[in-house]
Amino acid sequence: MSALAALSLIGAANAQITDWQKPDPFRGEEVDPAAREKALEDEFVVPRLPERTDWQEFHLNASTRNRYFIARDPLYVGKDGAVRYVVRVVAPSGTENISAEGLRCGNAERRIYATLRPDREWSASRASRWLPIGDGNRLNSYALAFYAGYMCSDGFALQPKQILQALADSFNARTGNPLTGFR
Repeated sequence: MSALAALSLIGAANAQITDWQKPDPFRGEEVDPAAREKALEDEFVVPRLPERTDWQEFHLNASTRNRYFIARDPLYVGKDGAVRYVVRVVAPSGTENISAEGLRCGNAERRIYATLRPDREWSASRASRWLPIGDGNRLNSYALAFYAGYMCSDGFALQPKQILQALADSFNARTGNPLTGFR
């Protein structure tokens, strides 16, 4: 009986060892290799950030004291329907994080391509892949706000002019303006 138990344990161990080789769609891996050809993604080159970037500030929500900006020039919608943009988050202490990102409106996914280092050089994200937008802190998630109200409509990306107008209109719900302040 113990030999039979040992054989079943060996069989179970082999099943677990080979199971990790299967693609996992929850990690962004595709189950069907042919599916990759169906969802071709545009080649994205992180844009060079000019010394004087034209930033459009937008309001996220009242629960955060961070300030949020999007660069006007590198904002575009690719042939694959994904919106590519550069976003800047400034904390009350003055610390800022700048990253080049993408957003797929059709399936509510985001991707961080790179982050800007202090020497103004881009650092490619190590795990750059499309991830669901719903993950993370929803009170402070600008990606969720982009998807829900600023960049997407009915699963399709808005045009850059419409996106910038929606971001500018985000301040209309509050009193004040970028010149006089909101806090």
